[in-house]
Amino acid sequence: MGGKSTLMRQAGTILIMAQLGCYVPADVCRFTPVDRVFTRLGARDRIMHGESTFFVELSETSIIFQHATKHSLVLLDELGRGTATFDGTAIASSVVNELSTKYNCRTFFSTHYHSLVDDFTENPKVKLGHMACMVEKEDESITDPTEETITFLYKFTGGACPKSYGFNAAALAGIPKTIIKRAHEKAVQFEESTKNLKHLRSLLNAAKENKLRTDILKELCIR
Repeated sequence: MGGKSTLMRQAGTILIMAQLGCYVPADVCRFTPVDRVFTRLGARDRIMHGESTFFVELSETSIIFQHATKHSLVLLDELGRGTATFDGTAIASSVVNELSTKYNCRTFFSTHYHSLVDDFTENPKVKLGHMACMVEKEDESITDPTEETITFLYKFTGGACPKSYGFNAAALAGIPKTIIKRAHEKAVQFEESTKNLKHLRSLLNAAKENKLRTDILKELCIR
């Protein structure tokens, strides 16, 4: 609903038009010619071939790795959404890492996985952006997300998206408020669990580092 998939399609279409020498609907257009445009957009299965939506996603992604070069343009829309969250996030992260380090090709990659965004916040080869929106009555302490009013601005802006607006979209789609409120309560529980796991992981990492330093000191003392 925010327009990210449309933006990606527009980018690919405008690049092809510009490379052909056609009129481009833009005030300014600066581009580098590409050898190929690869797309992994939408969601569909191939029922006659016994291929699930997720399998089709991976098959199309595999083709990109087989033929892409540093001069290619790659458009990947929500890779990994057809499987479990952790598996999908892990696969998406590996794909982005491979494209940015080995292939070095220009890539548009959209995702709803905020943990995936966190993985590449400090990566100099990856620039983050999101589709802007305006939310009225937004409050972190709010218990009923249906009280918020969201307006999509359809404008691409820099930086990671500050939060997910899935509950707002559910309200716009007409999902009953009781269901949305219950879902919001579960989401808060999931977020708390995730925060606790991250904190535990940081403590374990700190403990490992302390043990390593202790072992090194013991080794030096023995010598």
